[in-house]
Amino acid sequence: MVQNLNDFGERKPIFIDANIFLYHAFNTNNAAAGFLQRVELSSFKASTSSLVLEEVFFKLLMQSASNYIETVTVKRVKSILRDDARREAILQPLIEYRKYIGVLGDAGKKVFDLRGEDVLAGIEASEKYKLLVADAAHLAVMRRNKIEHLASGDNDFSTIPDITLWSPFPASTSTL
Repeated sequence: MVQNLNDFGERKPIFIDANIFLYHAFNTNNAAAGFLQRVELSSFKASTSSLVLEEVFFKLLMQSASNYIETVTVKRVKSILRDDARREAILQPLIEYRKYIGVLGDAGKKVFDLRGEDVLAGIEASEKYKLLVADAAHLAVMRRNKIEHLASGDNDFSTIPDITLWSPFPASTSTL
């Protein structure tokens, strides 16, 4: 079931997917930004996982590196990170966003660890629901913590019967 993220007001916990943070970080979706602002105000229980945060910070790093190198590859980014002069500039957006994640933590947002059992359960869910392994691992973390609500712009989660997807996009829009 897909619902509009602007309408989320449940008292039940909600899990936040990486793309919600990225829409906020890159200022590309007002609904995602508004939702995270409500999380800041502690109006409901929100959580995410260490895997989600890794995804967010990896994408922020690659985007930041694109300001300094024409073709972004992991090998080239690693090379830049060894350069003392450029490392600080490339890591600055990550450092700033880490502070924001801290603000959300101060507001009560939980970060669940990713466990080996989540990865293994995720592989089964990947096969069953045709999800990417990381997305299936998010689902496993949600299930382990009895969370039925998901804030995400990823419409692939709409096929999962025990999850309510809260999307920052109108019902007719899908995104990856």
